[in-house]
Amino acid sequence: MGRSTLERLEQLEKEISGSMNIATQGDMLRLVRQALAEPPPRGSADEVANRRKVLIEAHNGCIDHRNFVKTEIEDRMSAAWTGKAAETARTRVAALDHALERAMVVFSEADLALFTFIPEIEHAQRADDSGRRNLEVAERILAEIHSSSLLDQLQDDSLREQAHSAAKSGIATMVRAARSLRDASQVLERKFGELSSRAHAAVLAQHVQLTILNGLVDPLVIADAAVPGGPHDANLILTADAARRANDRLARMNTKDDDLFRGMLLTCDSPQEEAYLLQALAAGYSVQEIQAFDAKIRPHAKDPRWLQQHLTPINETTGPDRFHSQRPVEFGGRAWTQGSDPTCVAMSTVMARAEVDPLYALELTAGGHPGDPAYDNPDAFARRLHDEQHRIYDDGRNWLQDLLGRRADGMTDGQAVDAANEQVAARTGAEYHKVEVDSAGDRRNVLPDVEKAVDQGLPVTFSVQDGNRGHEMAIVGRQGDLLEVYNPWGYTVWVSEDDFVNGRMTVIDNDVPANVHAVNVPRR
Repeated sequence: MGRSTLERLEQLEKEISGSMNIATQGDMLRLVRQALAEPPPRGSADEVANRRKVLIEAHNGCIDHRNFVKTEIEDRMSAAWTGKAAETARTRVAALDHALERAMVVFSEADLALFTFIPEIEHAQRADDSGRRNLEVAERILAEIHSSSLLDQLQDDSLREQAHSAAKSGIATMVRAARSLRDASQVLERKFGELSSRAHAAVLAQHVQLTILNGLVDPLVIADAAVPGGPHDANLILTADAARRANDRLARMNTKDDDLFRGMLLTCDSPQEEAYLLQALAAGYSVQEIQAFDAKIRPHAKDPRWLQQHLTPINETTGPDRFHSQRPVEFGGRAWTQGSDPTCVAMSTVMARAEVDPLYALELTAGGHPGDPAYDNPDAFARRLHDEQHRIYDDGRNWLQDLLGRRADGMTDGQAVDAANEQVAARTGAEYHKVEVDSAGDRRNVLPDVEKAVDQGLPVTFSVQDGNRGHEMAIVGRQGDLLEVYNPWGYTVWVSEDDFVNGRMTVIDNDVPANVHAVNVPRR
């Protein structure tokens, strides 16, 4: 793959910034002409403005449709329908309203992102043009010197200095313009990636296999199913990636399994139950395993709080904040925590898997016997959680670490990525890759991959270090430039991407090492 325009300009800047004399003025002329031959920053502010018009029209259309749903459907329905039919209709109308609201917000934020991008294009193009004018001055002077007599060339030091100064100024301005537009383009790309994942309901709605038996199973309702306790869209059960994986498995089902799975969906008592069955399907379980899972949660299907407590460890109660508030992650008052053991890697892995695998979460919270007080209680959960993280910890270490005992507590970064692949990737199909990030630039470069994964619903584990101290945590959510970090000490904290990049992870806790060292990125 060839180098980008920016990379070529950066190389030219290094060469042009070097010294120049009578012997190298010809080389300098060649470099200046190469710089002038590079294309200007791409993009059209007018074309982006036209795209904004389309988004604004779509946003206004959502407003009109929401008003229609309210005045022509919801109000008339509440006056005419009663009982089970009214309850089902209200659920569908609410799901439609949420979908329209989600689309409206997505269109509005996309429009704002493009509005912000327009001046970046204009600024980069103006700066590039200014830099080219300086390079043209340098080219003209160097060409005149180069064509003059040797005697004149020997006397042209001041002109050479003037040409060199113009060339250095011009190429530096062009590089700054290219970098500025690249950075703005990356911000726009990441924003649109986030918005795309937030509009994930369409993934399910497009799958015709779910629209069965005269619409008794409604993909829009399933995609809109959320756990209670906070902002609706922040608590949707099905992530974009899980919806895609469920769709893929539905498309490949044999007739017998297809009939059995459809039958389960048709007898569900709540949209949340339907969504968890699809999440289980996305996690790779067989239809028979999902049937056994459904039998365990069916008695509680109409209790969204019970489902959340047992199947979704982390839910959003208030949305993100910039105050680094520690929000406990608990089951019945007992924390999802590593306790005092050196099992931060194992506990981060347990949480990452529990976030994508409802059968695994249920086994930890209820021990395979939901509703049975002998198993389904906070103390029994804490014992199972302790045993499970120690299973992963013991299986992931080598004989030498075991021999050294406390002198070799913990797990290495390599063992951490192996654990993520064994426990989490096996349920998502996205293999984890360790990326070492020992500088702010490295961490900034890995951010787009982190954001993409988390936006789709794939947890990202990572290590932090300070000297000989190390710790492992997991990124489980994102909104804008804020990352939701699960600390296996039993809570989540929202941190800014700037903190992540610039070695300020102590905002989570003073005892957390400051610098992100390695990130385990899930990729397909």
